[in-house]
Order: sequence, then C-alpha cells, then structure tokens
Amino acid sequence: MARLSIRQKSVCFLIVFSFLSFIFSPLSAQENFLPAQVRDISDRAYEPAIIGLLDGSKESIVISMYNISLGAKERNPIAFLLQDLIEARQRGVEVTIYLNTNFREIDKEPHQLINTPFFKKLVDAGCIFHLLPSRIRLHDKLIIVDGRFVVEGSTNWSISALKSNRESATLIDSPELAKIKLLRLKMIPLIIKPKEKEVHRALYLENLPDNIAAPKIFLLDRRYFSKMFTGQDSRSMDLYLLLLAHSQVVGKSGFFVDLESMALSLNMPVSWLDFGLRRQVIRSLKKLMDNYGLVRVEFFHSKDAWVELINFPQEAFSINSKLITDQKISPRLKFLLMIKSLLESQGEDLYSRSKQELARRFHIHPWTMGEAFKELKQYEKENNNNV
Repeated sequence: MARLSIRQKSVCFLIVFSFLSFIFSPLSAQENFLPAQVRDISDRAYEPAIIGLLDGSKESIVISMYNISLGAKERNPIAFLLQDLIEARQRGVEVTIYLNTNFREIDKEPHQLINTPFFKKLVDAGCIFHLLPSRIRLHDKLIIVDGRFVVEGSTNWSISALKSNRESATLIDSPELAKIKLLRLKMIPLIIKPKEKEVHRALYLENLPDNIAAPKIFLLDRRYFSKMFTGQDSRSMDLYLLLLAHSQVVGKSGFFVDLESMALSLNMPVSWLDFGLRRQVIRSLKKLMDNYGLVRVEFFHSKDAWVELINFPQEAFSINSKLITDQKISPRLKFLLMIKSLLESQGEDLYSRSKQELARRFHIHPWTMGEAFKELKQYEKENNNNV
C-alpha cells in the first residue's frame, strides 16, 4: 500500500476534523432546526413573490427594514408595494413596520424619516411605525406575513434592489420561525419621543406562558437555588428564571439578551444610566456562569450578550409564571412556592411534612422555613389559594 504524503495526510485530517466539528457542533443539534417549506425568491423573483404575500395576507404584515426608499418618481415598484400595504389595511390586516434610523442625514431628527407624503398615507391608513434609536442600526430585510410566512435576505425596499442589484432572498413557510422572529422584534428598543430622550424597552416579563418547566435538580441539589437563596443572591435566581422562561418562549436554549431590558425586568431603577443597568446584569450573568454553572455567556462591548442555558435532562416540574412576574413576592416566599410546586408534581402535600424535614431536604435553615410558611399563609389568603 502506498504511503500518504504529508500534504495528503493534512487534507485527510482537515476533512475528518470538519466532519466531526459539524457532527458535534451545537448548530447540528436537531433542537436548533425548525420544520419549514423553503423557496428561493432571489433577484427578479422577489417582487412578484412579495406582492403575492401582501395581497394574500389575512391577519398581519410585519416589516423590519434597513431602508425603504421611494425614489423621485411617484410610480415605482416601492410605491406599489406600499400601496399594497394600504390595501391590506383596508381589508383589516394589521400592518407594523420597524424602521432603521441610523443614517447620517437624519441622526438628529429620526421622525423625519416617516414625514414623507406616502408614509403619511400609511399612517393615516392605520399602519404602525416603530423607529429604532439612531444609535442602533437595524440591518434587517425581514417580512413576516400572517405569523407564518417569513422572508429574509439582502433585499431592501429600494428601486435599485428590485430592478438592478443582485439580491439573495428566501421565502420560508414556518409558523415556528415566524414566532421567534416576531418575539425578537418585540424585544428591540424603540423611540417613543421624537427627540429620542425616551426609549421604550420591551420587558422579559411580557408574553410569558402561564407555567414554566424547571428541572427538579434546581431545588434538590444544594448547588443551585438553595445556594442562591442562602447566599442572599436572589437577583441571580430571578435572572435565571427569566432566562429559563424566555428560552421556552423562543424555543431555543441560546439567544441574545438585551441587557438594559433585562435590568428593567429585574426591577432595577429606570433612573439608572444604561451603563449601570448593563453592569448589574453582566455581574449576575457572570455569577450564573462561574458560581452556579447554569449558563454559558459571551459578552460584546456595549452590545447584547449571548446566553446559552446548560441543558439539564432530568425530570422537570412546573412553576407558575406569577413567581416571575409578581415582584411583590419575597425571595423567601418564592423559594417555598417553588418547593410547593415540586412536591405537588410528585403527588406530595407541602403541609404533610414538618418544617424541619423540609429545611433539611431543601438545604435551608429551619427558622427561614418557618418564616416562609408565615408568608405563604398570608399569600394564599390573599390569592384564594390560586398559586
């Protein structure tokens, strides 16, 4: 048998390494892929495909676009597309448009972007415009129709893009993907005042399901929630519960986190500067990663953080989302309510166990458990036992 040369060995190594990297990469995990029907609508196929989607829309059209440029002529492809949006509104379709404002010529007055006569027609027809602060560049070329059809690619709504440029675009039929894309847009900071002094940030407390699934190990193993509780690190517990809930909403274990929005979701003061809000969330994320081993985090300077939850395949129990959204619940009561939910998932009654036994089982002091029961009694009285 002929011996391989050094170059041939190197090529073989690269092929094997690339194959193994693909097999074991997180991107190859089946949970990260969604079922979908896909069609290429690149170049000149884009315009008729979009017209068909807009004309066939029944419930909603959401557009997130870097640039919508009408050009000098009144009759042009973009004007016709915008007219399709007006006609959709006349049929009762909800139309929402997210627009980039990060252009040099409008940095001082972002709202002048929609002061053109045609955009005013859209506003008068009931189309909703969301403008991003000019410090954030929205580079999307995204359209979502009826919470099902997703169009993504390189195509802006400009005459050159539709008539001259070579643009790649894909039409995807996937309600699951549409849901993820819509949730992402809801989390983008938006201008609510013309001079950008006030910015709306969506909170991670919004749009949560009634119940959140959590692995039982979080309560049974002293390394996790009991360590947070006894170490007076309730912010890390609240942050992790929000991350856990968000991962179940988007259907992914890894996602970007808007640090300022997360800080406000954790009830940090609105009066704090963005730098202070970001710093506090970064500190808690580092604790979740370094002290508790619950997440992997990648930080980017002055940008969102990428967070990936560590997978715990053990048996789970259900937590009522009120434990996350009701910020009047104390850390002590929150911990006991989670214990109550865990026991009920196993067919056990919280009140059938002594406080000392529960304290040992869940790694906290008996006095703390007793005080938590006092709070629980009052809480159940106020909420008619609807926990």
